[in-house]
Amino acid sequence: MRHRHIAGLINVYEVSDPVEIKAVGDDPVIDRSFETSTCPVNWFLLKRSINALSFRGRRFPTMEPRQCSSRARAQEQLWQRLNEQIPDIKAGPVSLAPIAEWVKGSGRDDAVGILTQQLLGGLFRSNFTATQETWAAALVLIKAPRSWNLPMLFWWLTTGKLKRAKAVLAGQVGGDLSAVNAIGIAVHNIVKGLHHMRALYADTSTRTALSPDAAAKQCLRAPVSIYRQSTADGTVLGIAFKKHSLFVLNIGVASQIDDGHSLVFMENSWSRCPAALWVPAMLEGVWRRASEK
Repeated sequence: MRHRHIAGLINVYEVSDPVEIKAVGDDPVIDRSFETSTCPVNWFLLKRSINALSFRGRRFPTMEPRQCSSRARAQEQLWQRLNEQIPDIKAGPVSLAPIAEWVKGSGRDDAVGILTQQLLGGLFRSNFTATQETWAAALVLIKAPRSWNLPMLFWWLTTGKLKRAKAVLAGQVGGDLSAVNAIGIAVHNIVKGLHHMRALYADTSTRTALSPDAAAKQCLRAPVSIYRQSTADGTVLGIAFKKHSLFVLNIGVASQIDDGHSLVFMENSWSRCPAALWVPAMLEGVWRRASEK
């Protein structure tokens, strides 16, 4: 765990070890309450994310705290609904055919973004239609929470570009912020995995050797990082921290380590992704359908 601390300027813990990430994630004092009344760098990092991952005064579910009952209830309902679809999606239904054809090499390299967004949007709205506009909006949204391009962020703020991007996505899913997160943020992790799957499929020996389950496991991708903030003074793994300390959990790197695979979806955690079982099943279905003769 790396501590960056300059009194009055920055107080950030960067965590990249899977064991340490799990310990931080389990600590009840370290949460997603996200108070911005803190030192300048911490303020900027949090303000940037909260601004990007909120819409009309409501935070995305991935920015809501542990004790938020509405978040927990919606998270559980989505978990149940997605899990009911697993047997069908794992079998490689016709709905996966466009993505499977792309994995096999059909279409432009960047076409998979709209295809994947269409699949995810359809989970929330039967009449959802992914377009160049909705995909462009997703590209804006994924950049906003982490970009250090201050002139660009300022321009997006003053021109309303980020706000319009979220409005485009929200308008397609009836304002459901879980859906906006899926088609605007989570979609990019799946797209990364599908690019890897396309490379795996292109190698004939790999294609014939990998089972759908094994292929899916190799193509799971986590977000680069997620934030947590301490709500009080505390200690984790013998390291003392102060209230409002910011923890940057680098799950993108950590999840690729052998004992860190569960971090892709923060499994066994209160913040577990509702699609933790659905996404691997979907990737398995894509590989199965692509491999059909």
